[in-house]
Amino acid sequence: MPASGLKSRRSMRIFIVGMLCLHLLFFFNLRERIQQGYPDFTVFYTAAMVLRDGLGHQLYDERVQFAVQQSFAGQIPSRRGPLPYIHPPFEALVFLPLTLLLYHQAFVAWDLLNVGALFGVAWLLRRSLTALRLIPPWEFVLAFLAFFPVFACLLQGQDSILLLLLCALGFNALKKEADFLAGGWFALGVFKFQLILPIVLLFVIWRRRRVAAGFAAVSIVLALVSVGLVGWEGLLRYPAYVLQVAKAPSLGGVPAELMANLHGLALGWPLPFSGAVGTSAAVLSSVVVFFFAAAKGLVAIRPEKLELQFALAIVVSVLTSWHTNAHDLSLLVLPLVLIADYYLHAPTREGRRRLVLLFPVAPVLISPLWVVLWFVSSGINLMAIPLLWWAWEIGRELSHDRHSASELSLQPQP
Repeated sequence: MPASGLKSRRSMRIFIVGMLCLHLLFFFNLRERIQQGYPDFTVFYTAAMVLRDGLGHQLYDERVQFAVQQSFAGQIPSRRGPLPYIHPPFEALVFLPLTLLLYHQAFVAWDLLNVGALFGVAWLLRRSLTALRLIPPWEFVLAFLAFFPVFACLLQGQDSILLLLLCALGFNALKKEADFLAGGWFALGVFKFQLILPIVLLFVIWRRRRVAAGFAAVSIVLALVSVGLVGWEGLLRYPAYVLQVAKAPSLGGVPAELMANLHGLALGWPLPFSGAVGTSAAVLSSVVVFFFAAAKGLVAIRPEKLELQFALAIVVSVLTSWHTNAHDLSLLVLPLVLIADYYLHAPTREGRRRLVLLFPVAPVLISPLWVVLWFVSSGINLMAIPLLWWAWEIGRELSHDRHSASELSLQPQP
């Protein structure tokens, strides 16, 4: 390896170690709050306990949720009601075995399973990489853990890493042209439907229509499982319940200023016109960004188009989702790795142009910036700006693929 390459790798390792040390310090300072039941893992543990006790038809009853949470978390002064479970019923089955453990033990077990899932993501990605293929999985996992959204997911005991694994499985299936299987993997991630649906829709537009068939087939099965858990009445009540919680931060909804998406960027400001005007701006900008991605991905024809298309789909899903938490940006692990490999595998003459693809995402990698935006200024919505720039650059690169291939096709053949 050239001296410049060794120096760059050493610098990257120092950066990763620095971010990991910051995360460990953060985790150490919050360990008591974790044991007391403050993290979001509380909602999953609650839902699983409700199912365990045979009260599935009352899964979305706030009084039942609150009573269950008080049984293992006690009184938390800042809560006047439950931390609500707003995911589809079927996801609670994932956490059902963890109810055999005490809350704090279940939290640790879930985080360990998430670390195992990160190893799965690393293993799946290495099969599709070129320049980064020789990096061992444990180094990938350390790099993932140095990414603040992944750390936030572990800190909260959230399920975004599970979604990351399912998307990695979907990408792996797309690489093998097993589109029906890819749709099935994506459907299993419908517990965050606001993030999965844009990805599926984009690939359907990009002429991978069997993805929709696989997605629909598995989604129907999951819907039937949900009916079996909560009944038709409970399932029909679910959409209204989710909207009620999402609109009210006091009930557990996330304030717009803490959403790193176009919704947060448009509405996360204390302005007198941020209501109707901000909502309209958020909807319009989301539609524009989605159709921009659809158009750019549709015309890409070079061999590496799938990596670029998938990276663009992930970034756009995060931006256009109406509800995006900081930990949801764990999904960005996929485009980060794919774009880095795409740059490193570039011929010398294209390396400088492809390097521009990494510039926009640089602020997202800096954990101290996340800490300031989250805990000091409540401005995580500002992270949507570099992500918007990143989507633009990936789209431009897809256009360059098309133009390059067109020029090659017009050259006279010997």
